[in-house]
Amino acid sequence: MSEPEWRLLATLPDVPCAQSLAEILAAEGLSVRVSSDAGVLGQAAPARLYVAAAQFYRAKDSMAQRQFSDEELTVLSAGMAVAEPHDP
Repeated sequence: MSEPEWRLLATLPDVPCAQSLAEILAAEGLSVRVSSDAGVLGQAAPARLYVAAAQFYRAKDSMAQRQFSDEELTVLSAGMAVAEPHDP
């Protein structure tokens, strides 16, 4: 079986945020990978989140349903649960 073709889904502020979102998408059965140009662990640098090209539109739909704020991504990257929004 050949390697999947990857498409850029999102650019996030840092690697922990990207990894947190990648874990959420992977739990939905999506193939994801994170890439960053940070040379040192902990270096502040944007991270890119890629998904398998065949799953790109499914991943975009999943992202559109979520619309995480930077604060929520920071909480996720710290390993804490995010409160679910309440519908009035």
